[in-house]
Amino acid sequence: MSLIVASSSQEQYGGVGETRTQTLRGVESPSQFQNYFTSPIKIPKDAEIAVESVKIRRDALVDIESATMMYKYFGKLQTTGAEGDGYQESRLEMPIPIRPNPGTYNAESWLSEVADKFNIAYGNPEVFGKYDITGDADPASGKIIGTKISIDQRGDGSASDIVAAGVGDTMIYDYWKSPWNLTRDYVDGTEWTVLNDIPSPGSAPPGKKMTRLAVNPALGPIDADGFDEKSSVIGNGCPFALVEGVFNSYVGGAPGGWRVGLSRPQMEYTIDTRSQTGEKKIGNLLPGTRHPQVPKAVEAIQDQITYQYHLNNTYTGRYQKDFYDYMVMNDGNEIKIFQLSLDTSGEKDSLNMSEVIYYGTASSYIAVPMTSTVFKASFDTVEFRSEGDELSLWFRSFTKPTNDVQIVGDTRGNLRWNSFLPLSECKNALYPRINIADQNDSVTITKYTSHWFHNSARVATAPAVSQNEPVFRYPTYDDTTKTFTTGDDFYTNNRVGRFRAGQVIDNNATIRDSKNRPYALSQTLVCDTKDRLIVDQSLADVVTINSYDGMLANTAGVNKKHAFIIGHINPGNKDYYLEGKYATTDASGQAKMNRSIGYPDRSFINQTQGIAQGYATAAADGQLVIFSSFAPPDYRVHSAFVRISNMPIQSYNGAKTSVSKILYHLPRFTNDGREYGDLFFAPGEKTYVKLHNASSEILNNIEVQIVDVNERPITDISGNTIVVFHLK
Repeated sequence: MSLIVASSSQEQYGGVGETRTQTLRGVESPSQFQNYFTSPIKIPKDAEIAVESVKIRRDALVDIESATMMYKYFGKLQTTGAEGDGYQESRLEMPIPIRPNPGTYNAESWLSEVADKFNIAYGNPEVFGKYDITGDADPASGKIIGTKISIDQRGDGSASDIVAAGVGDTMIYDYWKSPWNLTRDYVDGTEWTVLNDIPSPGSAPPGKKMTRLAVNPALGPIDADGFDEKSSVIGNGCPFALVEGVFNSYVGGAPGGWRVGLSRPQMEYTIDTRSQTGEKKIGNLLPGTRHPQVPKAVEAIQDQITYQYHLNNTYTGRYQKDFYDYMVMNDGNEIKIFQLSLDTSGEKDSLNMSEVIYYGTASSYIAVPMTSTVFKASFDTVEFRSEGDELSLWFRSFTKPTNDVQIVGDTRGNLRWNSFLPLSECKNALYPRINIADQNDSVTITKYTSHWFHNSARVATAPAVSQNEPVFRYPTYDDTTKTFTTGDDFYTNNRVGRFRAGQVIDNNATIRDSKNRPYALSQTLVCDTKDRLIVDQSLADVVTINSYDGMLANTAGVNKKHAFIIGHINPGNKDYYLEGKYATTDASGQAKMNRSIGYPDRSFINQTQGIAQGYATAAADGQLVIFSSFAPPDYRVHSAFVRISNMPIQSYNGAKTSVSKILYHLPRFTNDGREYGDLFFAPGEKTYVKLHNASSEILNNIEVQIVDVNERPITDISGNTIVVFHLK
């Protein structure tokens, strides 16, 4: 009787006595190795062999398929119908798809992969990059027993003024771009200029001074209000802070007229380089226009995808191509305010820039529309302020600091047509936008708050802005390569059709997301056409009001809540993808990550329910929210078998319907209940298998494998594998 000790780590290869990491190839692989004997083993006639003991190190691995995904949500979160019929439609935010890369992960790398995909997922800039995914470990064993999803917010943005001294070139030079970069005979640098301006004391405030250079054309692209589209510019970076944010513009240098506002990303891009008809090859980011065809799988929401953005608003008479989500204007005659809204009556279900009626009500500052003369007599500055999902507009004066009046906001009424609509998922990444009516006139940006820098700029003296923050990217277009690249906002990622890594067919242009994030066509229109965004432009509706969620206590963040769709939810459910209404013909768009993040029996988890049931906690001000799972990730567990490939063993494997050389089945658990880590198995009663040798033989080497049921070497063990055989 003899014992044969076989080890994957061997002295001749430097393995004995060393701490070795997993070896995936060669003679030292922990699941497939050979041992050679300098003194051959004599096997007697009619010998039998059994496994005496096995020592392995089993890794906790997670297998992720290509279709594995989930959705994260940050927004309004009703769990009952207390707000009345249609409460689902009050959700203006949209679920964001998360798709990890397929593959096999250990516990640490899996959590790192989930954290990475959460943090690069497009969406609200207040939480972008603020996710932390960690393992909740057993203090005694160190084993991961659950996962934690921690979400923070950037919070108060009042001190993050990127115009302030020390921030440098953040809002000059290449920061400002024309939304009509491919048409209207636009030439970069010839229409306007922006400089750091420090005027003589008392004459004007310091800041980023934008001056129009172009001469007003005698004919051509001047809209009904007298503005040239070519002079319209938008800041291509640094989204507006949504908590105590301020966008302050001195307009005293533009007596001929001005427009100042906030807008979702806007630009033109090539959609088909083969077209010879000019405009047909040019796409733009106006809401609702040139939108992709709706897949048959979404026919149930087809009616919601018919809305178009009208270039002409019959109610106001405005030509609307110079687009803003929120805008105040001096057209040379009077002050007007506009916002993007949905009209379901007079404009036949269209998107329009509807006029905000800031005058004539009991709470209004003024009884009649303010003329340019009246404005100039008391004011020279317009200021947008943010309080979570609510924007307000103020008129101020540099020369008369006491002249500080709220024009639109909570003190001036909340009817749909005399207040600003709440921010939605399409509008939570807003950028400054300006147009100047006359040559040589100027507008000076004196304060603009953002948690972000443009083009990765990092300035050590910048106030209240972390030098380690990631960049929130604005979309870009390269006319040389005809490539449009999405930004980090929801709108540009879902407004334009694309494949994950872009598309180039024949001579077509490329639409791509360099981060390979999933997207869902038509979701921008679903978002822009919610019931809460309807404005009756005829002013007949004197009942419907705007409501806002506002800010958390102590201006700690936006007053929204977190939810995750992690498993399949049937269509028609009241929480059906939180009214994003994603629908697919197969399982590719269904959430199926509940087991891999530790919620095996849940399809939907949310902050409200989680706090009530104990799986979520929130800081006193609500800024930091932590979700703790019920279980560890669903690690894969392979059945494992010991196999000797170079000995005349005859066992039988039904899975392969063939003769086998399997000798022993490794249990899933050790006697003390452990499943992963260093494991030791010693069968209480050994099973001997005959070698069928009619005479004695010499054994020079032994080839040991740890295999699955299909007799392929398993990949979830590491370190040194030791198998002891008993030969009799």
